[in-house]
Amino acid sequence: MTVGAEQLAPQGWTGTESRLWDMFRCSEVLDLSSGDVAADNPAGGAGWGPDRTVRAEVLARLLLAGPDPLPGRVRGLKLIGARIAGRLWLAGGRWDSFVELHDCYFDTGAVLSEAHAGTVRLDGCWLPRLDASRLDTAGDLVLARCTVPYGVRLTDAQIGTDLIANYLTVGGDQYGRGFSADGLTVHQDFEADRLTSDGEVSLRTARVGGRLSLRGAQLHGRPGKPNCLNAARLTVGSTCYLTGWRDPRSSRAFAPQTREPSGGPLAGPAAAAAQAAAEAQLNNVPDLRYLRVQHDPGPYHTGAVPGPFHGAAVPPQRLGPSDPDDDAADAEQEEREQSMYGQDFGEESGDGTIPFRAYGGVRLDDAHFESALLINNAEFLLADKQELSLRRIQTPELRFTSPTPPTGTVALSRARVGNLVDTCSAWPRNHKVRLTGFSYEALRPPEGTTYTVAQRIDWLDAGLDKFRPEPYEQLAAALRRDGLDDDARHVQYAKQRRRARTLPLPGRLWYRLQDITVGYGYRPGRAALWLLAAWVVGTLWFGWHQPAPMKLDEHPHWNPALYSASLVLPIVNFGQDGWAPAGFSQWLSAALVVTGWVLASTVVTGATRVLQRG
Repeated sequence: MTVGAEQLAPQGWTGTESRLWDMFRCSEVLDLSSGDVAADNPAGGAGWGPDRTVRAEVLARLLLAGPDPLPGRVRGLKLIGARIAGRLWLAGGRWDSFVELHDCYFDTGAVLSEAHAGTVRLDGCWLPRLDASRLDTAGDLVLARCTVPYGVRLTDAQIGTDLIANYLTVGGDQYGRGFSADGLTVHQDFEADRLTSDGEVSLRTARVGGRLSLRGAQLHGRPGKPNCLNAARLTVGSTCYLTGWRDPRSSRAFAPQTREPSGGPLAGPAAAAAQAAAEAQLNNVPDLRYLRVQHDPGPYHTGAVPGPFHGAAVPPQRLGPSDPDDDAADAEQEEREQSMYGQDFGEESGDGTIPFRAYGGVRLDDAHFESALLINNAEFLLADKQELSLRRIQTPELRFTSPTPPTGTVALSRARVGNLVDTCSAWPRNHKVRLTGFSYEALRPPEGTTYTVAQRIDWLDAGLDKFRPEPYEQLAAALRRDGLDDDARHVQYAKQRRRARTLPLPGRLWYRLQDITVGYGYRPGRAALWLLAAWVVGTLWFGWHQPAPMKLDEHPHWNPALYSASLVLPIVNFGQDGWAPAGFSQWLSAALVVTGWVLASTVVTGATRVLQRG
């Protein structure tokens, strides 16, 4: 069949660009890499020659007005190791072809604002800036392992499935923002494990249908800016992870392998590569020849880019040779499919785990999490006036279990939580914990740990800047809901002692008297002891100072013990009413009566609580 002129590459295109035209028609990969790790580093792509250069207008032509696919094939733009010359301008464009660029260098950047696309994958690329505000994709948007020195803008973008930004390294724009995605909508998962940002990550009013993962992210705020993460009014349909990430050197890497449909291994690496490429073309998925090892950040990722960036270097790695004798090929195939989609979502920590680090304020005010907010193995390095702000968040579960407490203020004012799972070491002891109006239904220490009521009280005493009754009342209520009435009374007692320290001297003296005598009403046993002491004092005194009878010929038999008991227990009649004390004895009798009423009522109240629990 003769190919029409309209299906040939336009005149004036280079040989590399003409090859890309032909590859685009059948969704095959054009690999321009040299095979040398150092030479293929996209950070040095400015020095790549004409044989590795593709003009940005060529990519735009292919996507917006490209040729028809070959019969029985689909179109796809798949390119490895190319230098993209000029600005890739696709603003307002519409295309449905699959786009996947690996290890490419953009000398100017890319503009995808208000474009409508299918799936767009930029993996391991270097580009000065990506502006994709109001981008609308039907499939994934992948920015894994990319380096973007002047920031990414995804304001009001609509991502049809997943947004993958694992190992993404970004710098700040002129406004100090590294990843600007206010109003972003991701219909499934948003994964940004090991994200490194030298500028604010802004997710205000963003909506994520699935999980939001920032495991092991390293977020740096710009000087003069209060936050490194600003996600006020964020909505997450599942769980949000601000947690640590396991080092890839502690995980087993895999070697890719392909099989024939019958399940037997292919003969020879060339046949395996051909089979992999054919499957990729038929299923419109990334070619296995340039999929990375699981957890491998890619051979060019260093965790840093030129400029004031931060991050630790990751040793270069290359895809190992296939092993046809590996019996775990089916499991490894599943791992390959997840290679750019992060890792499992357990909560392991320890050696080989990279903490989530925030070098600046974190703002999650008014955020809503459908499943949980996990803050585990995280470090918040806050300066003066910077906060970990969780004001008015709503979530069924908040896990706050980091081994290192934040260095600044932690604000949970008016937050509403179902289960509060926390450890005492996670909370700062700098009197900068804001808990006004914070409500939770139950307290659940992590599995295998304990959190005593004394530690809970110390949490409030060391965290609150000044006395407020609400946090103590909330803690006591949660303990009572768990049936821990004794612990709840401990909290109420601690609340009164904390209140006493805020009063002037007369008030402190009065509260001190209540503490010593009745424990503010929460120590009925103490009141009973004082009642017993009053009875002993009365018995000893009246044993030596018998009062005169009211009537000489009519008086009961004298018993100092029963007489003292009738004074300290005025509601009980022990038959000792016929005596008339005088002088000091009269004053002592009055004091015993008053003492009895006060102490006896406290003891009765405590006994009533015991009976009610029974």
